[in-house]
Amino acid sequence: MNTPERTGAAQRPNHPATSGAPRRKPAEPVAHVRYVMSGLRSTTIAFMVPAIVAPLLPAPLKPLRLMASGLLYADQQLQPSDMRFNPPPGRRGQCAGMLLGLLPFIPAFALQAHLSETWCAREGSVGARMAVTSQQAWTGFWNHFPKRVAQVAARYPINFVLARCVAQVAASIVGSSLSAGYHRTRGRKLVARKLPSVRPRLQQRVAARPDVYVAGGLLFLVPASLDTRIGLALLQKVGVPRASIGTVITSSLVGAALTTSMVTPERRA
Repeated sequence: MNTPERTGAAQRPNHPATSGAPRRKPAEPVAHVRYVMSGLRSTTIAFMVPAIVAPLLPAPLKPLRLMASGLLYADQQLQPSDMRFNPPPGRRGQCAGMLLGLLPFIPAFALQAHLSETWCAREGSVGARMAVTSQQAWTGFWNHFPKRVAQVAARYPINFVLARCVAQVAASIVGSSLSAGYHRTRGRKLVARKLPSVRPRLQQRVAARPDVYVAGGLLFLVPASLDTRIGLALLQKVGVPRASIGTVITSSLVGAALTTSMVTPERRA
């Protein structure tokens, strides 16, 4: 279709522009489900894997799973991401988004502990039947292996680990959804980000930002110390109710994760 010819200052040149930078293609929008799945992947690596391995460790070493979580979580913060929020949030917005993403872990763990001690422990309840069924399936599977292996597997707290993993998955999904919703209400769009052609290896990530790993290890030392025999006795001595000890430890875990994530302001929100 022909356009009317304009004169004066509004007239456009008939020849194409030969100078100036070429226009960039707008960033491709990303579905928020990808953001949720990214958060779930980080939760699996940093928290679910140590929770699964912890029952295999001697009792004095089990609290170290939280320090391992801190190092793994710190490494997840340095992993290159294929998405970002545009316009990027400021320091305060990044902190608010991360806090919303982590807070659901506190009620999720408290609810899991409560259901394990009440609903699942009540004889004849659906929860108790589910626990018996999963335990029987677990034992029956390992009975096909050598007797020594089956005996070790029988002592593994499969129901507790399953309940904890379900709580972590639920908290991660809810938290990522809240975080994405927070940024969306402030006009930020989730868009694709180009990944580097060669991803940095672990050794390169550690060499580039050793402070992040140090922060992760030291900050997660707080909940790890509270989860020891001495730490639990100290919490009881200062008057923390036994039913609230798990919430206190989880809250310190959330605080450690939030502080670790804020050490890297260039990290995606």
